[in-house]
Amino acid sequence: MCAATGDCMSPMVDRDQQRDLLDSMFMDCASGKGGVLVVSGPVGTGKSVVLQEFANRIFQSDAVVLSASASRVERALPFEILAQIFQPLAGAPQHRAEVVRMISSDVCTTVLSDAATEEVERAYGEVFHDLWLMLVREAAEHPVVITVDDVHHADDSSLRGLLFLARRLKFVRCLMVLSEQTGPPHRQHPLMHAELFSQSHCRRVRLGPLTLDGVGRLVAARDIVPDGPALVELAAQCHAATGGNPLLVSGLLDDLAVASSSDTLPAVQSLVTGSFGEAVISCLHRSHPEIQQIVTGAAIFEAPTPQRVAALLDLDENTVRRCEPALTVTGLLPDWRPRHPAIRQAVLTQLSPRENGRLHVRAAALLRDERAPIEQAAFHLLAAGVPLPTWAVSVLQSAATEALANGRRLDAVRCLELARETTSDDVERAALTARLTLVEWRGNQPAAERHFPELMAAAGAGRLSWHDTAALVRLLLWHGRLAEAGELLDRPVAPAEAAGTALLRGWLASSYPRLATRLPAASDDDGNGFALPHGPANIAAEICAAVQLGELDEQCLHRAEQLLESCELDEDTREPMLTALCALIYADRLDVASRHCDEVLRQQAARRAPTWRAAFAACRGEIALRRGDLVLAKRHAHLALAGVATDRWGVAGGWPLSVLLLAATESGDLDEAAAAVVQPLPEAVLNSRLGMHYLYARGRYFLARGRDQLALDDFRLCGELLAEWKLDLPGLVQWRLGIAEVHLRAGELDQARQLTQAQLDHASGRYPRTAGLALRLHAATASDLPEQIRLLDEAEEALTAAGDLLHRAQVVMDLSRAYARSGAGDVARVQESRARELARRCAPGDAGLALLAAPPWPESVPAPEPAPVPHDSVVLDDLSESERRVAALAVQGHTNRQIARRLYITVSTVEQHLTSTYRKLKVHRRADLPDILTLVGTDG
Repeated sequence: MCAATGDCMSPMVDRDQQRDLLDSMFMDCASGKGGVLVVSGPVGTGKSVVLQEFANRIFQSDAVVLSASASRVERALPFEILAQIFQPLAGAPQHRAEVVRMISSDVCTTVLSDAATEEVERAYGEVFHDLWLMLVREAAEHPVVITVDDVHHADDSSLRGLLFLARRLKFVRCLMVLSEQTGPPHRQHPLMHAELFSQSHCRRVRLGPLTLDGVGRLVAARDIVPDGPALVELAAQCHAATGGNPLLVSGLLDDLAVASSSDTLPAVQSLVTGSFGEAVISCLHRSHPEIQQIVTGAAIFEAPTPQRVAALLDLDENTVRRCEPALTVTGLLPDWRPRHPAIRQAVLTQLSPRENGRLHVRAAALLRDERAPIEQAAFHLLAAGVPLPTWAVSVLQSAATEALANGRRLDAVRCLELARETTSDDVERAALTARLTLVEWRGNQPAAERHFPELMAAAGAGRLSWHDTAALVRLLLWHGRLAEAGELLDRPVAPAEAAGTALLRGWLASSYPRLATRLPAASDDDGNGFALPHGPANIAAEICAAVQLGELDEQCLHRAEQLLESCELDEDTREPMLTALCALIYADRLDVASRHCDEVLRQQAARRAPTWRAAFAACRGEIALRRGDLVLAKRHAHLALAGVATDRWGVAGGWPLSVLLLAATESGDLDEAAAAVVQPLPEAVLNSRLGMHYLYARGRYFLARGRDQLALDDFRLCGELLAEWKLDLPGLVQWRLGIAEVHLRAGELDQARQLTQAQLDHASGRYPRTAGLALRLHAATASDLPEQIRLLDEAEEALTAAGDLLHRAQVVMDLSRAYARSGAGDVARVQESRARELARRCAPGDAGLALLAAPPWPESVPAPEPAPVPHDSVVLDDLSESERRVAALAVQGHTNRQIARRLYITVSTVEQHLTSTYRKLKVHRRADLPDILTLVGTDG
């Protein structure tokens, strides 16, 4: 096969009609009736094959075959085709003189001279007449067949001669077969076709694309796939990819034959091509120059149209449209769309870098002017590369914004990099570098860090805006580079940048409080104030201020929810949305935070920003941890740590590690906790709010290991830092309760009670989870069982409101133990059953039950001595079992609603039992019920 170099096609299919006509005309020739046959067709349709196969077929006859092949590069050589035809006859003595004279320089000189037309025509006539006589003498002895391939490329002199001979062949044993490429009109000889086809002995046969059946026969001949459905499917794919162009089919089959040696034959459209691409180039180079130009112009565009191609090439649109049939029939660009991806690729590889750049820049300008989607213009600028015109910078920036909005981070990076290389303005370059750094940081932190020195220098030279400086400060702090961040914070701030300064100061105060004081206040010499900008950033700043002041009130939380509900996730809203989620977490609004965080993660999944995806996963893990879902908490912690390498988390790594460490500790998996606690973190983590999460989690781990002093050190350091920073928000971390637990373990109830009471006072009724945790430990310091049960009951209510399943389960289990110690065995069993059910929702199987182990501190209330049976026990015996249960809980201080929930009955039933009890005991109110009910069990 020679798909890339000629019209080779074997076996020859779909050409029976042409074969029969040639055979018929040859038989007529042999019998004395000469003729002319023009074989025409688009490039690559097998015209050369038809001529060669015909010549091979008559080789065994006594006919003389005289062949020539025209070429575009030889078109300027006079008599070139005639010389090729008659050169073989020069070997015969009787023809040698005529051939030599025909191709002599004297004749060529005359034809090409400025002589009068009559003299030139006389020179032509003498040569052509002599050649005709030579041909007649040869035909008298043998049939003569003249074949000329690609006659459309023949020189003018030879075309005149061929036409001279063709007119005289009717009664000579000579057959002339010419192959001609169809396509745009060939304007060199407008009268040739008219004169030639006016002869009665001249015939034309057209070659077109192969049929689907013909392609199937070629596929079958290659033995690439077995006969049957696979062959039919492959033939259909090949026909669709080539349009039936034999040259393209041959190249494609060559590539498929190579690919078939592997285990799985790839689909035709996804095939990595070699021979097929060469066949495309061969088709292109052998086409009319106008076709070459138009195909190249169309290949530049992803969505070409006649208007765009004409504008790109400075051609008349009608000229371009006239070429549409040729583009379709060759199989290259039907309906202006390449049939196979390799066609466009092959065409573009033929362009020089300079020409490629020129065409792509021009295409980008055209698309910009027609207001096409901005990413289309950017595509061409990226394909062109530098140098680019100055207007390209704004196009690339807009395209980067569009790419980020659609989750195509890498495309945005490419646009910003090229814009950065294109601009000659230092301030604009600094802004582009800052934006590029932020975009790269979301998925490739090492790539982002390489820009830090350039940005630091730009900031020092005053070329970096405050907005970009603030963003750089945040990145530097993430990576623990506090010294460099401090340098930027010491920079003087202009009045126009005051709003941005206020935003950064609020964020620093809630995240890196020590650094907030280094940010100078904005100068305001004219006395005019400034307003914070509206939008997500402003709301986030308000939330940060509320966190720093410990004032997460309803209005602030409403703004946080509003932000999460109204914003779509993008590069400008990610950080405000994370800030809003943290506010809800710290306010113990875990259900609301969970719902919104799940939606953010859903949106984030469609965007390629691994760093932010990991940050939101850590946030979701924190929510799951505080709700007691230890399995989900660990899963999201692992996702966060897998999404960004541990050494790339920087200071923020304290967050996912704290979630993993605390979840593993709470679930009793101390081996996993130990692996988490040895993960390295930068020293700067202790200068951040997120570092307090880690410090508290590590303290809990040390408690679980029985290393109480290390735990105490971590809890105290946490409290000292938060107090110093004025960041001691009740829902942030419960360091007081950590210290209280250390005291409980040591039996130091007074110290523990003071700390739990301080935590309760600090929560001030607005932080249900924090209050619930404090009430549980406060109950452990109670001096009597009724008080302990009351506190535990309040703890459960608070934890239920907060949605914390784990600690609610533990509180219910504490209640069960308290009831058991009070002698209310049946109530204790009910509570234990409830605790087990809650624990199973936190962790499956035995892991869940292990969460209900007795707390590691001694009981503060000794078990009561069995009470003597009172003299009125007979009266108590009158109560039913249900009435005794309800009355016992009523004496202990439970409300009717609490009793109903404990005993799984309705409030109405509780009221009925109490009414009956009052009647039987002859009392009128709850306070009159005898205390003996607290000591007598309800077992019957």
